[in-house]
Amino acid sequence: HLITTRGRCCLFHPGGRRRKAWDIMGMCFLLYDIFVIPLRFFDVPPSMLLDAMGWATMLFWHADIFMSFSTGFFHQGLLEMSRCQIAKHYAQTWLIFDLIVVSVDWIMIWTDASAQSTARVVRLSKNIRLVRFLRLVRMIRLAKISRMTDTFQDQLQSQAAMIQYSILKVLASMLMLNHIIACLWFGVGEASDENLNWIKSTGINSRTLAYQYTTCMHWALAQLGVGSVEIEPVNTFERIFCILVVFAS
Repeated sequence: HLITTRGRCCLFHPGGRRRKAWDIMGMCFLLYDIFVIPLRFFDVPPSMLLDAMGWATMLFWHADIFMSFSTGFFHQGLLEMSRCQIAKHYAQTWLIFDLIVVSVDWIMIWTDASAQSTARVVRLSKNIRLVRFLRLVRMIRLAKISRMTDTFQDQLQSQAAMIQYSILKVLASMLMLNHIIACLWFGVGEASDENLNWIKSTGINSRTLAYQYTTCMHWALAQLGVGSVEIEPVNTFERIFCILVVFAS
């Protein structure tokens, strides 16, 4: 699993135990990102746990770049373990995306640090709400989820387990999509006209974080035809977003 022959020092087999363990860790961090990144559209109170997890997640994805440079790949059914070929393959596939996402991480750290300067909060508050949408670039990593879920699926030995896993994956995908839409709906309201948006019109801005989130989730589920909710867009930006969500649904 860890190739140490001459010219192939510290290269990992793509199907080896160490690589699978790394993918499982990546799945855990990816699930954390899927839940927390959209949730940042709300005014989530600061927390040492969230700060620690944020740094741990960022460091993991930085390390994943180096891990990708050290993991072999299959080409036309043959295992390629040449470091030069691995680097070339990674550069042609995920390297650019990973570098963009890592850059966004540092931009968000700088933005959060700027927001904590009391002398600049008023001037930056509107820009910070808009820059929150930049966090969604980190969701590019969702494209890697198929590779990581394959790691779990390879461990299943029975047909029944594979069917149950497929059903669970569909339900999780639906829940994930509605979570993202719900958070985006709140973000659209905050980013649109401050004097005319659905948040102000419903008075939800004065309610608790839990109530705001559950209301947005209720709205997102209603767009799938599951029940109804008395929340309507009140400006053009919100109306366009609703049209896109209905079309996607």
